Amino acid sequence: NVSFINDIFPKAVNDDGSIQSEEDWELKTTIVKKRASIGTSATILGGVTIGESSLVGAGSVVTKDVPSNVIVAGNPARIIKRLK
Repeated sequence: NVSFINDIFPKAVNDDGSIQSEEDWELKTTIVKKRASIGTSATILGGVTIGESSLVGAGSVVTKDVPSNVIVAGNPARIIKRLK
């Protein structure tokens, strides 16, 4: 159970009151590189990259890119350890 968010500003209605359609959404690409691990119930916001061999702690909220070879955890996720 990991949530990948691909719409940074989700809402159902445009500023003029009209209902949003697919053309109104700006979808963001998220990249998870080789050997990265993501813990249960983590939320990954759109547009971020999770670096190679990194680990995202369970329940974390990733709002920024995660470098390679680190452990991140928390809300927002922060580096808690660098791996060799």
